[in-house]
Amino acid sequence: MRPLRRVAADRRGAALIELALALPVLMVFLFGIISGGSWLAMSHVVQESANEGARAALAGITPAERVTLGTGAALQTLSRSYGIRSTDVSVRIDDDGRLLTVRVAYDGSANPLLKLPIMPAATTMIQRQASVVLAGF
Repeated sequence: MRPLRRVAADRRGAALIELALALPVLMVFLFGIISGGSWLAMSHVVQESANEGARAALAGITPAERVTLGTGAALQTLSRSYGIRSTDVSVRIDDDGRLLTVRVAYDGSANPLLKLPIMPAATTMIQRQASVVLAGF
């Protein structure tokens, strides 16, 4: 009876067992935070690029000039953040003479931050848009 009591009172190795139980849960949380935060940051950058494209397009006089200015500003904004390649981005500008809408779509399927093995992103295609009124109120 005495050796059994001594084994039960021995606390060596308890921290290692607790770590082995808690570490997988902590790793899932960590990867979830990294993956979700990366997706949220990239979503914000895509929205900001659409906003910048719409602002820049306001300076154009003709529809063709507005498309050129808006596309250039949107792509430049995206190229400065998170290693987003212009080949993964599509920018579409709809201009009816009264309302200008810049639509930006980013295909992040090749982005390693959105492809973490434990916690994948909700979607790898991020689409955002921004509109400005060209004439009148």
